[in-house]
Amino acid sequence: MKKLFYGIALSAIAATTLIASAAGTSAHQDKDKMAQGMMDMSPMMNEPHHQLAMAYRENMVNFAKTLRQATTDTTTVNAPFAHAAVAEMKRSFDQMQEHHKDHMKAMDEKMKADMAGMMKDMDAKTEAIKQDLAALDKEVDTSAPDSKRISSLVDDILKNCDGMSKMHGGMMDHKMPETKDHKMN
Repeated sequence: MKKLFYGIALSAIAATTLIASAAGTSAHQDKDKMAQGMMDMSPMMNEPHHQLAMAYRENMVNFAKTLRQATTDTTTVNAPFAHAAVAEMKRSFDQMQEHHKDHMKAMDEKMKADMAGMMKDMDAKTEAIKQDLAALDKEVDTSAPDSKRISSLVDDILKNCDGMSKMHGGMMDHKMPETKDHKMN
């Protein structure tokens, strides 16, 4: 009877070990596939035009935040300041678009097909930013720009820029490397 009990216990342990090992291998394979998919995106993410497009997007975001800060909690808008900020946002947007086009030319057809859904979302966000920039430009050209309207338009632009950076599960969230302050002797 003891032999039968030990045999059943060993069989149960062996079966449990086998099942756990198979589950672990499957999970490990899934992680490898996901990592491989991320690695396949690496050339695209490191392509020079993509990096420049993202740098211009960050520049547009920085000017948008600066403009929003200057128009929040105020009723008057410094028109020359607002004009300069919007002009730089538009310039950055145009440059972002140019580099995006060049980046798309550098992509192979398989990558374009794999990213078709994401590109559709990106195009919608880009079009929304374009419309908001046009409305923002029109608003700062009025004789008395409305600070609340400017803030609202800037918020929409920032929301769409943030949506762009969150595509790929955050893979587009480019951050410039932090530089250390250098002391001069």
